[in-house]
Amino acid sequence: MAQAGHSANKTHFQLDRISFFTDGVFAIAITLLVIEFKVPVVEHATDILLWEKLAHMGLLLLGFLISFCIVGYYWSVHHRIFGYVEKYTSRLIWLNLMFLFPVVLLPFTSGLLGEYASETHLHLPYGIYVANICLTALMNAILWFYVSNPKHQILTHKISKERILLGFYFTLVVPILFVLSFVVSLYDTTIGRLIPVLIPFVLKYGLTGLTKRAFANEEKHNQLNSNSDSH
Repeated sequence: MAQAGHSANKTHFQLDRISFFTDGVFAIAITLLVIEFKVPVVEHATDILLWEKLAHMGLLLLGFLISFCIVGYYWSVHHRIFGYVEKYTSRLIWLNLMFLFPVVLLPFTSGLLGEYASETHLHLPYGIYVANICLTALMNAILWFYVSNPKHQILTHKISKERILLGFYFTLVVPILFVLSFVVSLYDTTIGRLIPVLIPFVLKYGLTGLTKRAFANEEKHNQLNSNSDSH
C-alpha cells in the first residue's frame, strides 16, 4: 500500500494523529475496565457483611488489576515502537488499527471473566480472555516486525537484529505466561489465575541477560558503522 499523498512537511502531523488516536483508544479501553465494578449492595449492612461481600469480589479485583496492567503495558510498548517511526504508510495505519482491535476487546473479555469469576468450574471465560491476550501479542509482534524492517524505510535509524529479537522476546512473555496460566487453571483455578502476576518480574529480571547482550551488540554494531563512515 502506498503512502498517502500529503506534503512532506505534514508527515509529523499525520504521525501525531495516529499516535493521538491510539492513545485515545487505549485511554477508553483502560477506563471501560472499571465499569464492571459494581458497588456491593448489602441489606442491613455491617462491617463484617460488607467485608465478606468485598472479599467475594477478590478474583474480580485481581482480574481488573491484571487487565489494567496489560493494557498499560501494551500502550507503553506501542509508545516505544512509534518512537522509531519517522514516516508512515497506509499499511502501517491498517496494522495499527488491527493491533487496536484486540485491545478494545479487552474490556469485554475482562468483563466476561469478571462476571463468572466466582464460577471457578467454568474454563471458557478465562480461555476467551487468554485468547484475547494472545491475539493482542500477535498483532503487537506483527506491528513491531513491520516497523523494524528497514525495507519499509519508515525508521528514524536502522535497528539491529539483536534489538529486533529482544523486542520479540518481550512480546512472547505475556502470552506464554497466560497460556501457562490457563493450562494450570484447568487443574487449580487459584494458582492458575495468579501466574500472570509473575509477568512484571519476568519482564524486569528474566530477560536481563538478553537485554544486556542486545544493547552490547547494538553498541558494537553502531561503532563499526561509525568507523566505516569515517573512512
